[in-house]
Amino acid sequence: MGDENVDEIIKDFILLQDDIVIDRYSNGGANGELYFGERKLLSDRVALKFYYYNKDVSTHNEPLILKSIEHPNILKIYDAKIIHQQYAYFLTPEISGGDLKNFKDNNIVSFYDAINITQGILNGLSELHKNPNNLLHRDLKPKNILIDQETKTPYIADFGSVKFISNAENSVVASKSTQIYRPNESVVQNVYNRQSDIYQVGIIFFQLLGGKFPEAPFEWLDDRQKSKFLKISGSEFEKWQFIDSAIDNLIVKNKLLDYDSLPAYINNKVKAVIKTATNKDLNKRYFTCSEFIKDLFDLKKQNKDWRIDNQEIYANKENKKYYRISEDKKGYCLQVSKNQVNWTKDNKHDGTLESIISRIHKD
Repeated sequence: MGDENVDEIIKDFILLQDDIVIDRYSNGGANGELYFGERKLLSDRVALKFYYYNKDVSTHNEPLILKSIEHPNILKIYDAKIIHQQYAYFLTPEISGGDLKNFKDNNIVSFYDAINITQGILNGLSELHKNPNNLLHRDLKPKNILIDQETKTPYIADFGSVKFISNAENSVVASKSTQIYRPNESVVQNVYNRQSDIYQVGIIFFQLLGGKFPEAPFEWLDDRQKSKFLKISGSEFEKWQFIDSAIDNLIVKNKLLDYDSLPAYINNKVKAVIKTATNKDLNKRYFTCSEFIKDLFDLKKQNKDWRIDNQEIYANKENKKYYRISEDKKGYCLQVSKNQVNWTKDNKHDGTLESIISRIHKD
């Protein structure tokens, strides 16, 4: 099953299960061990997350939060138990598409998909932010969002960094979680607020649209920095310090996102929404989730649904007219169709990708 390095206490507990047939282990579970299986009586798929338990420390905040909040975009909890003085676990549904990073890497995510998924995340986040919950997630990223394979419904998960913010507070201390998702105020002032969560959703939206966002820290360096890094002869700590400083500098200068890496059909209005969500200036960033949701709704009304499939670009509007862009020896070719079966060539452009996309935007 691949759980050779898991503590024997947890493995013994798994073997003793008689109501759940455990059939899969994942080492991708943050802050704990993650198993999957099927409940015999209910015939449904579930996930079991094991974590270190200490009755004197708030290590069990995550299941308590999941139990207290009921929302269609927040992971549901079925049960939670202490199995040993060191360990506890909680039981949730297994979400068919896995985490959002895995889903994005293995599926075509269209423009409308990106908007719908982002709106779902924001709906769940709004529930966390509002009274009386008053919770900041502090670690929103694709790996901490689960998604249904069929409905593409997102679920906010992994509440290991969640922090309560009282009505009297403007911010809390920043989380030290994933550096590349930390907003400017976390880097400069070590603080985090509701708008910081919104910033992280803006980064997720950028990724869903196809923007370049490397996983490997080294890939955030430019050529000059990479050359300098390779010449560092000191400790590993010094090397990591160099990379951390370079990434923090990108965040502080608001240059983390490479907008030129987005697909050619992403227009300036879409980029403006991303820039508002991720602005380093809190006064220019969305103040609430609902403001972000509203602008996403407008984008969907104003744009066709674009996607890239096998190096061809497709677009459609309300399934009435379909467009297909492919590359040929002379440049780019545009075809249109009403049923995605019979395609007709359209020559109302100059053969460049930019002219074709502009033609489709205006049609």
